[in-house]
Amino acid sequence: MFKLRRSSHIPPHAGVDNPAAGAVPSLAVRDQPRRALGFRDLVLFYAVTGISLRWIATAAAAGPRSLPMWLIAWLAFFVPLALSVLELSSRYPNEGGLYVWSKRAFGDFAGFISAWIYWASNLPYFSAILYFAAGNALFIGAGRGSHLIGSRTYFILFALLGLLLPTILNVRGLDLGKWLSNIGALGMWLPVLMAIVLGMVAWIRYGSATPFTLASLRPGSRLQDFSFWSAMTYAFGGVEAASFMGDEIREARRTIPRALLAGGALITLAYVLGTLFVLIAVPSGEINDLQGLVQAIARAAERLGWNVLTPVAASLITLSNVAAAGAYLAATARLPFVAGIDRFLPPVFGSLHPRWRTPHIALWTQSLCGMIFVFLGQAGTSVRGAYDALVRIGVV
Repeated sequence: MFKLRRSSHIPPHAGVDNPAAGAVPSLAVRDQPRRALGFRDLVLFYAVTGISLRWIATAAAAGPRSLPMWLIAWLAFFVPLALSVLELSSRYPNEGGLYVWSKRAFGDFAGFISAWIYWASNLPYFSAILYFAAGNALFIGAGRGSHLIGSRTYFILFALLGLLLPTILNVRGLDLGKWLSNIGALGMWLPVLMAIVLGMVAWIRYGSATPFTLASLRPGSRLQDFSFWSAMTYAFGGVEAASFMGDEIREARRTIPRALLAGGALITLAYVLGTLFVLIAVPSGEINDLQGLVQAIARAAERLGWNVLTPVAASLITLSNVAAAGAYLAATARLPFVAGIDRFLPPVFGSLHPRWRTPHIALWTQSLCGMIFVFLGQAGTSVRGAYDALVRIGVV
């Protein structure tokens, strides 16, 4: 058992309308972030941050054994994580989420360290997911850009621009930045639906391209399989991120639990069904994890004579992954923001833009640090090697 204690530094935006925050006088409206997120926005935010199409590719490349691993990861990690977020966000729906929860339970320093580790662990995420987006973008032009698959310059420039655009939108405010996430969420789900439809049609016409046996469904137990297990578990992370923006969610105490339940169902169905039908449409040995989903859609579409679907899927996957980077950028930037308010970081991190009332210093700092990892990932290796290294760093 532990005793909850109140920190001497309560974020000034945690007003009297929140009983969990205590009777703290609210500042003027101009000193608070805008409440820009409603139920629909939050469901789509969970979809764009909780579903990562690159993990469907990674799972399909591993073969049928990934299907029971999805269920194990869901039970062992996603369910307890979601239940914890539901409980804590209903008690303390404040800006900072994880930061506030850890601080109230274990003290100021524990809150800061929890937030710092979470913030730092996301830095390689941005470059990894944007590399994935860049690889899929090469399918938009019907293969005309395939010669760039090994170009470091192309992948670096794409990742830098993929960070710059969401940063500008989020500095302008969540009421603008949320639309990138909302559109990106559709870009996450539509390619999964394409894969399901293509897989079903291919199954009916030709049978499954990947054989499913009891032996192939058995999860591996070798040392190298532990990396795969951790990646499958890591794929279910992200449902905690929306709570970092608690003071920017309308009726957060009610909205977060309802949106999380709806978003959680979308995330689980996307991973399991997406992987299953990719395996049905394409042999697992022909799938790579950098372009896996669009590659599977392209091969299945070509087999069925539906080639027009490939550039559409590639465009949606590219957009959705840029949107996912922007959504995580917006959420995790709130951690140094509240740390700046509490003076664990320089107070400038806790300041809001005078016009758009956004934590602009925290957002630009997060973006610039993410850009550094774009270059670090390319040090002395190929594009594929950089992607693999960034993914492994992020998982660890």
